[in-house]
Amino acid sequence: MKKHFYIFLILLTFSQVKANNTSEPVSTTSGISKQFSHPDRIRYDGHCMTIEGKDVFIYSAAFHYFRCPKALWRDRFRKIKKAGFNTVETYVPWNWHEMNMPKNVNDFSKCDFSDLKAWLKMAQEEFGFYTIVRPGPFICAEWAGGAHPRWLGKFCPDKYETSFWLRSDNPEYIKWSKHWYDAVCPIFASEQITNKPKGGKGIILVQLENEYIYFDMASEGKIRYLKALYQAAKSNGINVPLFTCVTPEARDCKDPQISQVFDMDNQYIWWNMQESKNRIEDLKRQQPDAPAFVCELQGGWFSTVGRSLSEDNYLDGRHARGMALMAMAGGATGLNYYMFFGGTHFAGWGARTMTTSYDYGAALKENGGTGEKFLTTKAIGEFLAIHGSRLTRSVPVGFSTDNTSKDLIIGMRRATDGTQYIFVLNKDKKATFSDEINLKLTNQQPIRFRCELGALDSKVLVLNTGETNGSKGEWFPKEQNEILRPKKIPASVRITTAYKQNETFKARWTPLGSAVSLPELGVNDCRYSLYKSKFNLTVEELKKYGSIVFDMFTGDPMYIQINGKIAPRASINEFDNTFISKGLLHAGTNEIVAVYENQGHAHGYRPMEELSGMRNGGLGPEVESITPVEQWKVKLAASDNEKDILKASTNEDNWEKMMLDDETVAGLATLQIAGLAKPKWPAAWILQGKNATAVYRSQINFTPEMIKNGKTMLEFGCIDDRGVLYVNGKLVASHDEWDKPFIANIVDFIKPGANQIVMAVTNSNGSGGILKPVRLLRQMKIEKPLKWEVAKDLSGVTNGWITGCSNTKGWEKIALDTVNSIPRKGNNIQPKGIYDALFTWYKVEFELPESENGVWIPWRLLINASGNGYMWLNGHNIGRHWEVGPQREFYLPECWLNFGKGKKNVLVFGLRQSANGAKLKSVEIAPYANDAEMRETK
Repeated sequence: MKKHFYIFLILLTFSQVKANNTSEPVSTTSGISKQFSHPDRIRYDGHCMTIEGKDVFIYSAAFHYFRCPKALWRDRFRKIKKAGFNTVETYVPWNWHEMNMPKNVNDFSKCDFSDLKAWLKMAQEEFGFYTIVRPGPFICAEWAGGAHPRWLGKFCPDKYETSFWLRSDNPEYIKWSKHWYDAVCPIFASEQITNKPKGGKGIILVQLENEYIYFDMASEGKIRYLKALYQAAKSNGINVPLFTCVTPEARDCKDPQISQVFDMDNQYIWWNMQESKNRIEDLKRQQPDAPAFVCELQGGWFSTVGRSLSEDNYLDGRHARGMALMAMAGGATGLNYYMFFGGTHFAGWGARTMTTSYDYGAALKENGGTGEKFLTTKAIGEFLAIHGSRLTRSVPVGFSTDNTSKDLIIGMRRATDGTQYIFVLNKDKKATFSDEINLKLTNQQPIRFRCELGALDSKVLVLNTGETNGSKGEWFPKEQNEILRPKKIPASVRITTAYKQNETFKARWTPLGSAVSLPELGVNDCRYSLYKSKFNLTVEELKKYGSIVFDMFTGDPMYIQINGKIAPRASINEFDNTFISKGLLHAGTNEIVAVYENQGHAHGYRPMEELSGMRNGGLGPEVESITPVEQWKVKLAASDNEKDILKASTNEDNWEKMMLDDETVAGLATLQIAGLAKPKWPAAWILQGKNATAVYRSQINFTPEMIKNGKTMLEFGCIDDRGVLYVNGKLVASHDEWDKPFIANIVDFIKPGANQIVMAVTNSNGSGGILKPVRLLRQMKIEKPLKWEVAKDLSGVTNGWITGCSNTKGWEKIALDTVNSIPRKGNNIQPKGIYDALFTWYKVEFELPESENGVWIPWRLLINASGNGYMWLNGHNIGRHWEVGPQREFYLPECWLNFGKGKKNVLVFGLRQSANGAKLKSVEIAPYANDAEMRETK
């Protein structure tokens, strides 16, 4: 890697050339012209955006204000400006701005747009950025509910025609989508560039919906919904261009309204960077009346609970450079790095299965640090500052070459002033490229140049008009100066003691009505809540009931104690909310206390439209024995087509035997750990690393008594990636949530005697198949409903334990491990403790030194603990702790820290105990040494 050096802040402005200032509409191949409300202020054609009469190459950075403390916005904006961007883009999440349920669609009293307004003001007025806003309603973004408020599930109709209600053209959903646009679009309207003084910055683009190609609904329905959003935007004063992303219905559409919307591409193509050029060329062919924009130019990838961190999906500066240059080679005149700054899921606002960190491997790191990838984007910014305006109306140049390398990708464009741009990419992952290139052009002398490229590297040669000698050209992007780092970094602070207190349940309890969800009580985030029931039992009732059964609004787990003792779950499945009460209940007065763990609001599959909390709970029958289904045969199918699956399941050839016992399951849990031995039954690995479908077959013998007693629930602990269940040749159900068990009642498909069970599993990559135990259970029902109370928060929250107060009266003082190093990442490496309470709190204190003048140092928390929960720094919720991992290092925003001798910092951990308890083994506060910087002093 080359060395880079820099000290001074360089603020780059984009060169812009004068364009024809015409208000004439742009014609389209569909025969419908593009109309612009203020063509003198903003318009576009098949080449580029034209703002204030000048053609502008949009170089944009994705920066979500809701993933960054407000006190740090200015720092992030300053760095984005330093990298040469002229635009910033953000999603605008509905559930962030309207957290609680309104009375009806005409009630906007629950909306709060103060931070959106502040962010737009700072971006546009203080830093001079154009802005792009993307209000959904569905935004995906690995954000809770895809930005749909949790309370919206209250209005879901009982019946609808599409697979999902949300995102559909159902009238009720359209009504609420309009409600959201009626709330947010007036905010946008006042911030549009068309409503700013000439020369001022403002919103230049507003998006409708998001990545609609991935929603399963006919195009006619999608167009109906897009038209509803279009009309809502227009009626609320939006007069800048509207766009969609990855929505084919908007490309050269013949509908009078949707024809006024243009589509952008999203590019997540990893190291196949040459595909960026190909996709842009396809987009321009499909949509010749609009500029080619990349709404999401891959800036990295997200982290997931129990799987991998962003850094494990390695994408460095070569990737950022290659993606951008290849898009330009194809004719793109708008690029938005997603993410340029990722940020953090404070207070658990990430979607289900997302880690607290949303670093994304972005050029601007979660902690605000910069490195090689940032310098790459800065070098591209410098190139565009000089040549962006020329590229806006450049045209592709055809050529032939004698070069025979299949790994060298070349694209050429010519600007209106004759400037020539030759883009080159070496797509070989290991070897460098070095050779003389001879480009043969029509009606022009050949262009000769020497091309030197490292593996996966790219650059662009700029030649003046008519120049054919490559040695007289100039190569971009330019090498950057290295980031100056301080030579002296403060030492880490190892915490020696902590204070411990179990949850007391002395919370604010209120009576709970039947089937009342948490969103109806004003709980629309992912906090922990409590439920409690006191009831009397007679001796006869004590003999009759043997379980506690909960009916939940969604797939979240409960953890309960009965008369002060922890009740065991009837199943090893964490989401089976049935508990064994035998030996814990007694005649007379009994009390059940339950901790509800909201594991996150899904952002694209079924729980996205479900409410949260407990619908009902009560006493159930005694739990019968659970039967493991361990004997299986497996083989690959020709495809995931039902015909091929059924053919494979009935053909007796090529089956491999496997036992899905505890030993095999333990081996399957290590599928992604290199170097470990394979399980005893190799057939269990049949889908490992494959993009394929396998058919698993077993047989279950049912007695009439089993069927009568309801022992017909078939539970698959984990299906990865997607499974389809058949019983006796008939389709039962499908499942595509690898992180949740698959449970199906097969009573309608079985008969007394032998029954064939077939599970067809389709894997895309990585580990795949049936990865956890399969078991046959009895269907449990509530036979005696109980009356319940609810507490919206844990007592530790209600009583102020999470604040920066260091009062530890009544808490147990414990010693922490100060010898062993704390791993900063890893799955299933948590300490083993004792499960002796439902929920446990810890407090630790520390001090940090003041930084030297001109030195900036970000800080992190390293924690080795078991249990799931939340963490608070001086009263600020810094995110979720998942004991499974892989994240064990957490960002501590400097705006929430206290620096200097005698200035205490308090960290509080609230951990729901698991089978490993909630053991806080070790804690360390450490600097991000590699990200510390020397900065100019004011």
